[in-house]
Amino acid sequence: MIPKTIRRSAITIALLVVPVGASASAQSTDSVAVRAAMSEFLDALNALDVARMSADFADDITAFVPSAQVDRVEGKAAVTEIFRAFAERGKASPRTTSVPDDMRIEVSGSLAVVHFMVHDAPPKPTRRRTFVLRKVGTRWLISHFHASDLMPPAR
Repeated sequence: MIPKTIRRSAITIALLVVPVGASASAQSTDSVAVRAAMSEFLDALNALDVARMSADFADDITAFVPSAQVDRVEGKAAVTEIFRAFAERGKASPRTTSVPDDMRIEVSGSLAVVHFMVHDAPPKPTRRRTFVLRKVGTRWLISHFHASDLMPPAR
């Protein structure tokens, strides 16, 4: 017969190991899903498809978009309007697509942070982007967006 203390230890270890393995697997699956959600948004952005971009936003999205306005933007309708204006400007003049460099994804539970840069040829700025996504049902939606651009140093 197995002594009670050894049995308790074995049960405790089993309970600890199973959730950790399951959690790592879920986190890996979530990272793939978050990357797919970001890819969908960036495809819509590059296509200047406002309806598709808006479908990727949570209803209560917030954003900092200094090129559009100084203060925080709140709500899906307001953020969608900023992207609608961006799309109209993009359709009126030739532009390059946004290709993220060094994308990093961090997932914790039902939240994810994605950050990357877009390097255009000088003298254009380096575009720095941070997205916070929240899992809503089975979808990862953009809950917050932060944009900042930095001009390269003069040579």
